[in-house]
Amino acid sequence: MITTLLHRFAAIRPAAPGMALPSRVRRAVEREQYRAELLVTAVQLAIGLLLALLYAGSPPGFSPDAPVRAGPLGLMLFGELALIRLYLVLTGQLGRWWLGVTVVAEMALLMFVLWAYHLQYEQPPQFALKNTQFVYVFVLIGLRALRFEPLWVMLSGATATLGWLAILAHAIVAAPSNPITWDFVTSLRSTQIHYGGELDKLLAIVAVTAVLALALSRARRLLADAVSGRQSTADLSLFFDDGVVRRITESEAEVMAGQGELREAAVLFLDMRGFTKAAATLAPGALIALLGEYQGLMVPIIKAHGGSIDKFMGDGILASFGAVTPDPRCAANAIEAVDAIFAAADGWRRKRREAGLAAPDVGAGLASGEVVFGIIGEGKRLEYTVIGDAVNLAAKLEKHNKAEHSRGLTTRLTLELAVGQGYAKAKDVLAGRSVAGIAETVDLAVLGWLCDEPR
Repeated sequence: MITTLLHRFAAIRPAAPGMALPSRVRRAVEREQYRAELLVTAVQLAIGLLLALLYAGSPPGFSPDAPVRAGPLGLMLFGELALIRLYLVLTGQLGRWWLGVTVVAEMALLMFVLWAYHLQYEQPPQFALKNTQFVYVFVLIGLRALRFEPLWVMLSGATATLGWLAILAHAIVAAPSNPITWDFVTSLRSTQIHYGGELDKLLAIVAVTAVLALALSRARRLLADAVSGRQSTADLSLFFDDGVVRRITESEAEVMAGQGELREAAVLFLDMRGFTKAAATLAPGALIALLGEYQGLMVPIIKAHGGSIDKFMGDGILASFGAVTPDPRCAANAIEAVDAIFAAADGWRRKRREAGLAAPDVGAGLASGEVVFGIIGEGKRLEYTVIGDAVNLAAKLEKHNKAEHSRGLTTRLTLELAVGQGYAKAKDVLAGRSVAGIAETVDLAVLGWLCDEPR
């Protein structure tokens, strides 16, 4: 069973880079993309705020009557653009088209600010090419990588490349005669343009964009695999106990039949008293609803006391304490779970009676001892389970409740073990009882007496 399910869940992973993702994996990736866009916007706003504070605390360095104040204008427009995108994200309106518009707009805005600095400082157009704030081009391209989509990195990089080419072209066309120099030092100490330096900038933009896009194409595959694995683990937990799921997903060895470990554990067998009668009278929908209520009530109690669900058998539940994970209080936890189960069952039955519905009781058989917890089966049909005398004895004790007119039974030895582990409630002991299927008489402890016959 385990291997079959693992093969089935592995099938949701994309087999090839171009293969479409399953819808549930795609939805999970989209949720990650939503969080990523919130992160991108938050980082942009934080950077904008930091730059605004630094700008406010610095001397202006330009004439008060400058034609334009590129810095304040750019920060204001950039903040407005980020807030618009945040609104679109939060309202679910940021589709791919709008996202593309905002990616182009934010880079175009940065290019405008870089170009407008020559107006702010009243310098020739070549001055814009000396702007040290060119480094923020790589910040914007890098932020696009947070979405794990190469497309937006490439779109941002392409906008930056075209924008810088436009600034360079304007500087060449608008410059006076001889704006070009091949002397690197001269280009640094003047407004003359050095083609090699500008080519370096363009190559840097293209190289960073290409490397990030390549890395993201690989990372996106890994993200899809990780999301698929997380979905597979969540799906496995629907079929197996959480402890078993962890053993399967975290195992360093191959899962195969024959693997097992000896444990000191307590085994609990629960059964719905009167279920056969209810099954004969209830409609299929009502019967399934009854089972759902019963299992939905029992399972959380078992798990809350450290138990693991081994399997469901119709109206029967087989659970273990200390088998999946060693538990020094396995017997005490198991009896405490039974006490809580009977208390919860009383309230559940009362509500069903008041609603005029069938209200079956719950019977329990509990035994302790050495069990083998491991994998049984063959080939592609495997199953994690507990094996041992305690398992058989728990089932027999549950059936023996009818003979003793009790709701739950365990052995005196299990009760004594539980007391040694911290269990404090007194229980009636029935000495020398004959239990069907057991050759010798057994001293039993009553976990609960039958208050009324099942209805």
